[in-house]
Amino acid sequence: MAFVGFRNTHNHTIYVNPAQVLYVSTYEEDVSIIAYAVSDAAGKPVVSYVRGSADIIQHKLGAAGAK
Repeated sequence: MAFVGFRNTHNHTIYVNPAQVLYVSTYEEDVSIIAYAVSDAAGKPVVSYVRGSADIIQHKLGAAGAK
């Protein structure tokens, strides 16, 4: 399993396990949301806001999953 590194909106590096990603969506220009297969106390998916377009994020996640 390969983790993929991204910069969040606070400019910190976070590492994502592509196998745990439910979906990637655009939040605003150059910021995307990654939703995980983990829920919070309210039953909603846990999310991260990361820098980059949804297409770029999905491409990076797909490339890591193919290895």
